[in-house]
Amino acid sequence: MRSRGFSLVEMVLIMAMVAILMTIGTFSFQDYSRRYRTEAQTRLLFSELLKARANAICQRRGTRVKFFADRFEVYSSQQDGGTVRPLETHRLTYPLTSNGTGWGSGMDVDFDESGIASKLCSICLDPSAGTGAVDSVVIYWSRVSIGKKDKGNDCKDGSITYK
Repeated sequence: MRSRGFSLVEMVLIMAMVAILMTIGTFSFQDYSRRYRTEAQTRLLFSELLKARANAICQRRGTRVKFFADRFEVYSSQQDGGTVRPLETHRLTYPLTSNGTGWGSGMDVDFDESGIASKLCSICLDPSAGTGAVDSVVIYWSRVSIGKKDKGNDCKDGSITYK
């Protein structure tokens, strides 16, 4: 007698294989998604710093970017607080760390009218954020660079490879 269809054993094996493949795919997608979000946050930070520097040069007046662990704010001048409101406030998914001074109460990075930064520092994603292609931004006097921490989780200029 000819039978049409699948047996119960064949169906259970197919269902088990599909479940295993879906589990592997879910874990891979979560890892990819986390790497993408860390890289996107670092690139946002980098682009906003470049934009603030370019605005300082084009408008011929200083600009300020103020960093906190959970956000950063962009100002149109080198003043903040009081009646001066930031042009933009960016809330961050992953916390930031830095080797700069004044990190606890908000670290100011000022660009003067010629685009020169007021402080040299590195700003990195917290190590708990995971790994991405880039996770650090380094601010020099006359440039802003993006990179990846390569020697442990040290957020210092010497521990970052530039991309």
